[in-house]
Amino acid sequence: MADALEAALAQRDDLNQYGSAKRMLFALQLSLDLEDIHSIAATALTDGPDDKSCDLVYIDRDSHSMILAQGYEAGNVNQAQAPLTKATSLHQAVNWLFGSHAESDVPQRLRSAWRELNEALTDGVIENIEIWFVHNLPENHQIADELRAVANAAYRIIAARYSVEDVSVTGTEVGRETLSDRYEGSRTPILVGDEFTIPVSGAFTESGENWSALCASIPATWLRDQFSVHKERLFSANIRGYLGSTRSQSNINNGIQATARDQPGRFWAYNNGITALVHSFESPAGDAVKITGIAIVNGAQTTGAIGSTESERMGDVRLLARFIKCDDAATVQDIIRYNNRQNPTQASDFRSNDRVQSRLVKDFASLGVVGYNGGRRGGAEDVIRRPGENQLAASVAAQALAAFHGRPDVSYHEKGQIWEQDDIYSSVFPERVSARHILFVYSLLRALEQNKTSLNSKSSGPQTQRDRDLAKWFGMRGSTFLAVAAIGASIESVLDVPVSDRYNLEFKKKLTIPKAIEAWRPVITSLLSLAPDQLSAPLLSAGGLRNRTAVDAAIGTYRAVVSATSQVNKPIYAEFAEMVKS
Repeated sequence: MADALEAALAQRDDLNQYGSAKRMLFALQLSLDLEDIHSIAATALTDGPDDKSCDLVYIDRDSHSMILAQGYEAGNVNQAQAPLTKATSLHQAVNWLFGSHAESDVPQRLRSAWRELNEALTDGVIENIEIWFVHNLPENHQIADELRAVANAAYRIIAARYSVEDVSVTGTEVGRETLSDRYEGSRTPILVGDEFTIPVSGAFTESGENWSALCASIPATWLRDQFSVHKERLFSANIRGYLGSTRSQSNINNGIQATARDQPGRFWAYNNGITALVHSFESPAGDAVKITGIAIVNGAQTTGAIGSTESERMGDVRLLARFIKCDDAATVQDIIRYNNRQNPTQASDFRSNDRVQSRLVKDFASLGVVGYNGGRRGGAEDVIRRPGENQLAASVAAQALAAFHGRPDVSYHEKGQIWEQDDIYSSVFPERVSARHILFVYSLLRALEQNKTSLNSKSSGPQTQRDRDLAKWFGMRGSTFLAVAAIGASIESVLDVPVSDRYNLEFKKKLTIPKAIEAWRPVITSLLSLAPDQLSAPLLSAGGLRNRTAVDAAIGTYRAVVSATSQVNKPIYAEFAEMVKS
């Protein structure tokens, strides 16, 4: 399996630009089913000098989660294990990110991530914290033990500093085995292919379109035994897996364990049981049933909690199990999606069939130059394969549109609300929005992200003061979306024409995404020179882009400066204006 993983990773040459962070980003995209990893990378990567062992800090208010990751790529893959010191260094990362430092004491590279995480924890929107050590070597129990210690230390700091009631903290070694399993699980949901005979106290079958199921009441001891043997492989169709129990007493997993220990006779009534995909099952006969293969798609927390519970009364615990057989790939994905509570239906899924999105999908198809999914996610292969240069993700398009039309706060902090709240959705995707306009604003965001990546790649060599100032500004979270908003507000000065409706803006010619990005480059080179002085205040203010007063003031000043300097930049702006239809 490791060979298949390495082959898939090698094909992702779009990730080569991130150097040693390539594997870490691949792991993040695969594990969280992220449609577009490049927009995530533009914000989440913190690797560099004085990063305090924080290579990546991913914060997502929509999913109430954050991931802190440290990466290591061994040149010699025959090493027995990754350096234990790299795992140990995550204690430093935890101390700097979660500890009670003054903001001015936090290293510049981490300051923006520290500020965003502090605000998210203070607001109580973070429920799950994962600490990863990602590497390309075999996994080792010493490292696993160290990561558990890191998770425990992080939990103690958070519990002491923030008024949080229910936060889980887990430490995970994402080495060769774990990442290979996640990769294989994304392609083939069922990794455990053994044949099982399960004692039951009653069973029946059910069937529907493209599926059949065996439902039975099973002993918890059987489930505990399988967890002790197969561990995370049981959750191959649910790659977020078991969250663990490093959490407060209100934590659901601790509650499951308490019920199993103290009230085993009520467990069946209190617990939802498990749902699993299987290769096959035999019709119920007597007091046992037979299944082949198992991948739990709902009930990972129940399984992990039972597997971690020691109790003499465990023999009295029973639970309901649904074993589903399905050979239709599309139906399998829907079963996983709608049952998997750790990977819920994304907000954009609810809009994928509405009138505007359906029209946009057709409009993009008629352009013949870009692909657009209208919010509908594809299968796992769409996540793990190299994305085409001409593929346009609806989720990122929505963020670009919201920012360009004056809501960078929504773009960065509440991207899920674009799809969930009718008023925000209708303002971002009005009936008049066109595929060509989406390409126009999407390529602007992409050009800014690529500019940031290019600056970061130059950080190891000599830099001009302008580069250093701009790199520092780009290091502040939400900067790219604020830049999109500021450029959108200043577009009249760039084009030197009145723009009555910015939704009319588009390129005159049919451009591919790479060509559209290239068209923006000279313009944003000029416009970004103003960003460090004019667009820093909102990013440093309490609330960041949610501070609408600070954002509006900064954008107003920025627009005035762009207007005042437009004659100086007229040759560059005029060339761009020739390509744009307003």
